[in-house]
Amino acid sequence: MHSSSHGGRHCCRNTTVVRHLVCRHRIEVELWPAKAEVYFRDEQDVDPVNTYVRFEAAVFNGSTSRVEWTVERVGAGPAAGSIDSTGLYVAPSKGPFPYSLTDMVVATSVEDPLRKAVAFVTVIGHGPAPPPPAHIEIAPKQQYLYYPEGQDNAYVDLSNTMQMFRAFPRHSDSSAVEWLVDGVLQVGAGPDPWFLYRLTGTGPVKTTTVTARLKNHPLVEDAAKVIQLNYSWPGLV
Repeated sequence: MHSSSHGGRHCCRNTTVVRHLVCRHRIEVELWPAKAEVYFRDEQDVDPVNTYVRFEAAVFNGSTSRVEWTVERVGAGPAAGSIDSTGLYVAPSKGPFPYSLTDMVVATSVEDPLRKAVAFVTVIGHGPAPPPPAHIEIAPKQQYLYYPEGQDNAYVDLSNTMQMFRAFPRHSDSSAVEWLVDGVLQVGAGPDPWFLYRLTGTGPVKTTTVTARLKNHPLVEDAAKVIQLNYSWPGLV
């Protein structure tokens, strides 16, 4: 307050001081893309580039642009995918998940954890192709053998009286093989994938079936035919 005198009279004058307050804008976070769609990481025939997506975040009115990345599941259950410190979201493997699910990607300001932005990523797909069914193959598929006795069979080399068969199991959790001859299990012939079929004595001309069967999948089998013959020496009566 200042006083002054004019003509013997005192006059008072008031001075008002105005203080300026600087209002700081609150921190804002922006996140993009706002929505994205990817495939399960083990989706059959998928290009790996379609199993992840990179999110970008911008922080305004803050002293640092750093954000913390998290993933939350939309709906019940934990988050399905994952995200690293750079904002790279990676889809999960199919596992028990449904055909489609949605995760929520959250970018939170490190400076002010109450300020955050949200984006959504949908994961779709049927997952990997189902494993092929168990399978077995036998080789050779057909063979001619001669009896070692009777008629003119004595002239036949012994190598023509026996045949080594081999089984080739495929897509099975075990390679153990059971061998059968005309449906009769050959005790002691397995579980080796090799089986020696040998003719003894003599007999009529006939066809015998040799079967290789997966021990842990008894309905999975393959069969070979053995045509059993008697030898006739040319010119002998």
